[in-house]
Order: sequence, then structure tokens, then C-alpha cells
Amino acid sequence: MSIAELVRAFDVRKDVPVDVNDVKAALIERGVRDVIWFWSVDINAEVLRGQLVHWAQKHDAPKAVGEGEFRGVADIYYAESLTPDWQRLVCCKELLHIIDPENARAAIPEVVARLTEKISLPPDLQNGLKDGLAALTDRVALLQATAVLFPWRARELIKNAGNLSIPEIAKLVDLPERYVAAVMDDDWGLIHDIIVG
Repeated sequence: MSIAELVRAFDVRKDVPVDVNDVKAALIERGVRDVIWFWSVDINAEVLRGQLVHWAQKHDAPKAVGEGEFRGVADIYYAESLTPDWQRLVCCKELLHIIDPENARAAIPEVVARLTEKISLPPDLQNGLKDGLAALTDRVALLQATAVLFPWRARELIKNAGNLSIPEIAKLVDLPERYVAAVMDDDWGLIHDIIVG
């Protein structure tokens, strides 16, 4: 399954806000076998808003997966200090990382530390070419998560109504205003087309 496929599946929705648990269910429905947990943690949101920790759990219970077999576990940590709209966006972004290709993942502590350093840089210090694939994937994942949580059909209906401000739409879709502004911008169609392939 690809992120493009997931975005297309949500694009037909007109009811907002999209529940992050619906995104989780859609991933599982499309073949993700991981057990997925969300954890609110006390971390500095200015440095790291959220993180996916992927690991394998051995099972001794035959009914679970099969005795002695391993099952993937995806622990999604998010900063408890974030507002609910940011928590939703961060959790969805981390959910999407579950289906990232292996070469875009940070698998060892040293790589995670370097990635955290790169993604926490202010935009004027970021270097898309030198920061590496994992950092680029993390930045793009925010737009992909926005596309899932603010479906194309809902955008069309809101845009056609034409009577809501960005702050009002942000409350309606329960997403940060800057991402809502991006979705409502005329250029979002180009970004969306890139996301869905």
C-alpha cells in the first residue's frame, strides 16, 4: 500500500474532522499488520512534536499471531503540550511513516538523533538536498497527513460555499491554521496531484 492510495481513499470523504483512528483502521484494512499505540509524552514540542518507534514483539500465545512468531509494534509518541489540532496532525504523520520504505527510516539511535536535529531546524537553515531522505520524508509527511485529514471532497464543498475564514475552517477540520491555509490555496491542487501520483 502507498500513501497515495491512502490519500485517494480519504479524498471522497466530505465529513470532517477525519478521525485519526479512521486512518489507523484504513492502514490495517490495507494490510498493515502492526499493533499501533498512541502515547502522549512530556517532550519539548519545539524540538520534537512526535516520533514513531517501530519494533518487533515475540508472541508465545498461539492465538495472537502464532507461537514464537514476531509481530510488529508501532508506538506513536506525541508531545502532550501540543494543541489537539497539532496532536491530530502529528499522530497522522507518524501513522503514515509506518508505510515508509526502509531506506527512508531512521533505524538506529544515532540516525534518529541526526534526523531530529535536521527536522527541528528553522526553514531558512534546512537543506533539502543535504539533510537526507529521512528528513525530507518527514517534512513531506506533514503535507501527506494534511491531505488525509482534510480530504479533497471536503475541501471542494468548503471552497464552493466560500463563506468561511481560515480560522473557521481550521476549527471545522481540527487542523493547524497554516496547513488549512495551504489546502485552501489555489496551488494545493498541484501539491495534491503530486501526493496522489
